[in-house]
Amino acid sequence: MVNADVTAFTEVLRADLLTFVDPGTEPEIATRGGGLLVKWSHDFDEREAFFTWDGSREQWVVEQGGKRVDYASFIAGPELADLRALAKNIVQVLGRQRSGRYVPGRARLSGGADEDAATLVERASVSEDEATKIVFVTGDAGAGKSRMLSELTYEAAVRYLRGESSYLYFNVSAQGRGLARLNEALATELQDLRARMTYHSVARLVRHGQLRLIVDGFDELIGGQGSYEEAFGSLAGFIEELDGRGSVIAAARSVYYEQEFLARTNSSSELGSLLWSLVPVEMRLWGTVEVDAYLQGFSPAVSTRVRSLRDSPDAEGTLLDKPLFLARTCELMEAENHSIESGRPLLEQLVDAYVQREVNSKLVGQHGRYLSDEQYVELLTEIAIEMWRQKTRELNRATLHDLVSIFAQLHDLPTEAQQNLVDAAASRAMLKLGTKPGTIAFEHDLFFGFFLAKPIEEALVRGSQETASILRRANLPVEAARAAVGGVLESGSSGQDVLSVLALAVDPNDSFAEVVGRNAGTLAAEVLRVRGTVEDHLMVQNVTFADADTSGLSVRGATLVGIRFERSDLRNTQFESCAARDVGWHLVVIDPETTRLDFTGVTPADFVGLRVASSQGVEQDFVTSSILHRLRACGLGADIDEVRTRDIPDTVVAVVEKIARHYSRSNMLCTDDGAIGVLAVTPVGQQVLHAAEKSGVVRREPRATSGRPKVFYRRMVLPETLLAGLVEDASVPPAVADFWSRLTDAA
Repeated sequence: MVNADVTAFTEVLRADLLTFVDPGTEPEIATRGGGLLVKWSHDFDEREAFFTWDGSREQWVVEQGGKRVDYASFIAGPELADLRALAKNIVQVLGRQRSGRYVPGRARLSGGADEDAATLVERASVSEDEATKIVFVTGDAGAGKSRMLSELTYEAAVRYLRGESSYLYFNVSAQGRGLARLNEALATELQDLRARMTYHSVARLVRHGQLRLIVDGFDELIGGQGSYEEAFGSLAGFIEELDGRGSVIAAARSVYYEQEFLARTNSSSELGSLLWSLVPVEMRLWGTVEVDAYLQGFSPAVSTRVRSLRDSPDAEGTLLDKPLFLARTCELMEAENHSIESGRPLLEQLVDAYVQREVNSKLVGQHGRYLSDEQYVELLTEIAIEMWRQKTRELNRATLHDLVSIFAQLHDLPTEAQQNLVDAAASRAMLKLGTKPGTIAFEHDLFFGFFLAKPIEEALVRGSQETASILRRANLPVEAARAAVGGVLESGSSGQDVLSVLALAVDPNDSFAEVVGRNAGTLAAEVLRVRGTVEDHLMVQNVTFADADTSGLSVRGATLVGIRFERSDLRNTQFESCAARDVGWHLVVIDPETTRLDFTGVTPADFVGLRVASSQGVEQDFVTSSILHRLRACGLGADIDEVRTRDIPDTVVAVVEKIARHYSRSNMLCTDDGAIGVLAVTPVGQQVLHAAEKSGVVRREPRATSGRPKVFYRRMVLPETLLAGLVEDASVPPAVADFWSRLTDAA
């Protein structure tokens, strides 16, 4: 607060206290002697405090029990949120989970240099007065996002207890929980930490900057029918309650979800207004420095062997640059004296080693082993497919008991074996305790994907009907798709056989068509990775390349029909002598140095937005002439010269492009906001915003912020859609066409 607006403060105070008072009660607020006398009931104890405006410090202060504190300290104090007690419990809980071999990872902003990841996220999440700060952390599975965020949460709690910080991170894992029930996840996390507040208070504390919410790994669950809308709607609902204040950190494995957030979260209601600015942070894989630092804790023999495996051309991609798998490899080599072979997939070797250890030394009874290696793999596969069916990454004890009982009957296992498998499930290799009490989960999503691959492979072999049925469940991990396609192809099927099954699996009239199409695209990308230049005249139909691994593909002579590339990464991807019909390209990432798009049947009009990669990161290109030039550099020469743009002065187009660039990272434009605000009040800027408001592509929203009221313009269409209307005869919404017509008429 920076002024003594009593009415506004009273509204904030009442909203804050309502989340802490006893159920069925309300705070009483009365004007008294130049201040506010407030009474409320908390833990069935009647309390009161006196609030006054301190003009010298420009803040409200609270007098209670002979003590005088500022308002922020009052809300965080033992009378209400008791954040100090919460900090103690965070330190205790996370302290038990910490490993002594933690090596800080690196991250970077777009166009920035690598730096310590936790420090970057800490700095990027500093809230702003004008909008809620959304920090989106993306990175490969296993890159260390969750561990970094856990360390960030722990260290902030330690600083809070030392009096060195005024805020805490509240870290909620979405694994095992549908984000449609984000409030339930918040409530469960608060209960686990024995917090003295309810989930209703979290948004209020984030709004005041005393908590920074972390939502970790929500992308692992979304994907089923309606779940994209539910997941992003849940997160958007929470941000809406913040009404343009505070900070939220979201972590996912793909930039696809960052772009989905930009597209799907833009509204306002009686709860507040979705007013945000987004900061993308890319978590980097470990390099030689981090790997060497971690290897210092192991014997020279292990260190030498690991370095040799990392340098080997047969190494499985970048798996040893991922902290979890580097750790597991070192532990097996050190503790188990296990040999890791060159030329064989590392993940497969880790799984085999863990399975052998379990069945030979842990799953044993008086008469020897309970299970064979193959049977234990079968059990883990059943656990994975049951999670897939339930659209979760966790199974409760009752479900696990039923699953093991059926498995035990099929394999005639003794009762003691069944009991062992249920009671000690969380301590088994590759499994762990889930986030909910009494549940189990896979130690990492890569292990889940490994065991899910076999059911997916079997469905592909059975045909399109089985494939459609299994693909409608949830979001298919790339690792599962890669292993499943590899198994089918190794069994003798051709790449075209698989692509034909996938084409038939996507029924546009099916209510699950969206998720089936995306998952089919994830599988189709893996077919193209293996057979793109081996088989002639491949036909790819009906699928959507969304959260698929499309980078590094090499495809020659293929035909694409009815395909959608949604924010696909096409760096190092080569399409040579290919044909296309009804193919859409939405915000794809290209690198003019490494991307080749040699197509017939594709024109620049098929591209809605473009993201361009360089050594400085990935930036969205909004300049029509530049987009055409970049596509030409990628080999797309056909019809480029025939693209006609509207007859509008370059100075006007340049302003539209700058406004669109701003809207690519924030859903609001404030006329008082730095360079973009200065641009907005120029004659050309006012002309553009007037046309935008009249056509409905933006909406004017005056807002009360600290200080005088400010004018905001909310975007009502995506920036790439807005810019697409510059091309004559482009297929754009009526509001966009009207906007450009107004600018044309004014020229």
